Amino acid sequence: MKRIFSISIMICIAASSWAGSRKNTEPVEPFDRGIGMSNSVFVPKGTVNAGVNFSYNTIDLGRAADDNGYSLLFDLINGLEGSMYTFGLAPHVSYFVANNLSVGARFDYDRSSLGLGNAALSLGDDMSFGISDYNMLKHTFSGSLTMRYYMSIANSKRFAIFAEVRATGGYGESKTWKVDGEDKFGTYQTTVSGSINFVPGICVFAQDNVAVEVAVGILGINLTRVEQTRNQVEHSMMQTSGANFRINPLAIEIGTSFYFYTGPHSRKARMKNK
Repeated sequence: MKRIFSISIMICIAASSWAGSRKNTEPVEPFDRGIGMSNSVFVPKGTVNAGVNFSYNTIDLGRAADDNGYSLLFDLINGLEGSMYTFGLAPHVSYFVANNLSVGARFDYDRSSLGLGNAALSLGDDMSFGISDYNMLKHTFSGSLTMRYYMSIANSKRFAIFAEVRATGGYGESKTWKVDGEDKFGTYQTTVSGSINFVPGICVFAQDNVAVEVAVGILGINLTRVEQTRNQVEHSMMQTSGANFRINPLAIEIGTSFYFYTGPHSRKARMKNK
């Protein structure tokens, strides 16, 4: 019985070895998903791209006790009164070092202001608190080095998606203050930050040289250092770092870009060849 069992094991091992050797000798076709660099030239080498993104928003936070709409929408907040505005400007320029591939620079300026005249939060008869005469002013500057690659949609010359990588450094200042009678309390804050962000988007040419672009940041690695001085006496510092992978609706960018073709693709060269 033992002899039969041993012979069976040897036969199984020999069959496995033979099947493995046969399998290794047979040619295997590599699997290709068909994903690769686009062969279609969406923006030719030597093109200069320049544009600007602009945003401006104002928000009216209510009219205190006279605003019945806010009373209906926010039952917990009473007597809301204030205003807010945000302003953003972001010029950028880039040069195409190869077909569909550009490197460039970008500058961002953002400013926001909040003035809250009055707001009261009520969580019940025995738990409520309020704030009044609260103000905030913040502005930030940042500069970025960018690299962007365009991928034409179905070999189209008008529609394309792009992927952009930004290495950004920024500096910001903000202050918050509150007036209580004749006294004024406030906090001054400075922020230094650095980040690497991945920003995909879509580009649509309205004309040969004018395009509308929409982009949104979804992946970033950041480092931020914040220093605070309260009432010109108390000093504190905080440093944060991390990575995120999420879509931020507040980071959606919409802008217009102008493309200036140089070399053999310039208007002068094309007119000459005609």
